[in-house]
Amino acid sequence: MAKAQADIEMNLEEESGSKTGRILLFAAPILFTVVLVGVLLTLLNPGTRNNVLETANKIPVVGSLLPKPTYTPAQQAERKKEEQSKSADATIKELKTQLAQKNTELKTAQKSQTDAQTQADSLKKELEKAKTDQTAAATAAADDAEKKAAEEGPSKQVKQLAQTYGSMSASKAAPILETMTDEQIAMVLNAMGNDQKSSILQKMTADRAANVSLMIKNAKSAAALEAAADKAGAAATATASSSSQTTSLSTGNSLNQDQLSQTFSSMDASNAAALLLQMATTNQAKVLTILKSVDDSTRSNILSQMASSDSAATAVLANKLIGS
Repeated sequence: MAKAQADIEMNLEEESGSKTGRILLFAAPILFTVVLVGVLLTLLNPGTRNNVLETANKIPVVGSLLPKPTYTPAQQAERKKEEQSKSADATIKELKTQLAQKNTELKTAQKSQTDAQTQADSLKKELEKAKTDQTAAATAAADDAEKKAAEEGPSKQVKQLAQTYGSMSASKAAPILETMTDEQIAMVLNAMGNDQKSSILQKMTADRAANVSLMIKNAKSAAALEAAADKAGAAATATASSSSQTTSLSTGNSLNQDQLSQTFSSMDASNAAALLLQMATTNQAKVLTILKSVDDSTRSNILSQMASSDSAATAVLANKLIGS
């Protein structure tokens, strides 16, 4: 029993000695380092000592055993200046980085703006080209229409009317034509041959012959002459309906009642009918006056031919003739 107790005590002593040895083995280098640093600090100048202490304070365990570095006011001012310089350098570096980033963003924006302007210029050029092409196409279409109208010549109705007047003598045709507007005369004469045209113009008054000749000369096409004649005829009809004086024939350069009667009585009924139907489109009052001037037999034949060509227009004229 005593032996066992002795063995236990011996083991405890060995364990205690082993722990102490390990502690000493670990602490010895630390103590040596501290002593060495202390000696070096004593030997070195203050500036170097502070640098060593700053470095040593960063070491775990060792740093906690060493004193903190001490600085003179001049050293503190120098350290503060160095810290401010480092801070300023860091700020400048950050600002340079931000400036470089902003420059990159600006270049990107400028490139986008340039691309957008280029695209806008391209679209503008395309739009201008489209407008030019459209204008050219419209001009070409108008020229083609005008050329086609010029090639087609007078309409069938105008040709028939010109043939009717052409079958008459110039001395009889000219006074009848002078009851029309200048535009209507130009339309009819334009559909005639040069000889017939010249003969009729010679029998007309100088002023009207000159006006009609200029209209024929300046006309772009037969269709243009017909359009002008229709417009002038409509204006003449409106003027005639607003004044009762326009329903009677002038006794100056126009035919009187006997001359009208003799002229239309000597004409072929079909030609007279075609002529009167054409005149009715611009001045029904003159047609009614002419129909009244001829005898009953001639009037009957003319109305019969008119009815076979245009029964509706003839019916209107007959109703007015009866009513008047």
